[in-house]
Amino acid sequence: MLESSRGWLVGKVLLERPGAANLERLAEHRRVWQHGIAVPQVLAFTESCASVAGRPLTAFEYVPGVDAEEALPTLAPATMLEAMRATGAALASLHQVPVEGFGDATSGLGTVSPTWNSVVTSRVDALRDAYRFVDDIPAAPVKAGLDLLSGLAEEVSPVARPAVAHLDVYLPNVLLDDEGGFRVLLDLEHVRWVDPVMDFVKPAMWMFPDQQSWAAAFADGYRAAGPWPAYWSERLAVATGLELLTGVEYWTRVADHAMREDYLRRLRAWVRSDGADHAWSAISSATWRA
Repeated sequence: MLESSRGWLVGKVLLERPGAANLERLAEHRRVWQHGIAVPQVLAFTESCASVAGRPLTAFEYVPGVDAEEALPTLAPATMLEAMRATGAALASLHQVPVEGFGDATSGLGTVSPTWNSVVTSRVDALRDAYRFVDDIPAAPVKAGLDLLSGLAEEVSPVARPAVAHLDVYLPNVLLDDEGGFRVLLDLEHVRWVDPVMDFVKPAMWMFPDQQSWAAAFADGYRAAGPWPAYWSERLAVATGLELLTGVEYWTRVADHAMREDYLRRLRAWVRSDGADHAWSAISSATWRA
């Protein structure tokens, strides 16, 4: 929290100099806010701020509230359903912000890639290289997963459409007011121009496993604010594979054993099912089918 002449602000301090991709995402955050999407406003950025030992600092609008994970124990079930419905609507609105095409595989923004398949193929190639430097990874599910992902991406590429995607939607990144009403989506540090179905993976993994009613409300809110993505299940298979294969490499590299094992378990099931086994597959089809 930062105190200023215009009132309280939220400051984020970077521990190292931002690269081009970081600055592109900050600019995209600004653009999304200008389109009226429910996110905090970016107010200022400096590459060196004396108040934080010369480190880069971004100042955001302060939006009063509490994140949904912290608020959950005190909220009535009906209030939480409305919060999930509003979150789905906010995500659908984000996905309607116009984009030029799919972002490049490196930053996810900037240089535009012609097809979703080209983005996924570049990501698969990068992951193959990255896995060579990660120890103690079961080779069979990873290789099978990368091969499956390549094939599935080629199949869905003709129907996939680009959009602005948040890519980190879960309870701590949903800000509510004191009564449990939706305020804004937080933390756009992963924002990219990708297939918007990518944004359905983490909510189902981390918010809906034991809360099918939340999933139904989320889907209802999404449909109320925008069209449900065509060929959603087929595109979700690709989105799930991307999340799991990226996650196994990341959680292994940062030595988070519990998350690594969870992602490996999910990856094995996804591979065995040819992409059909994903977090939404455990949720009633009536919840999300158009």
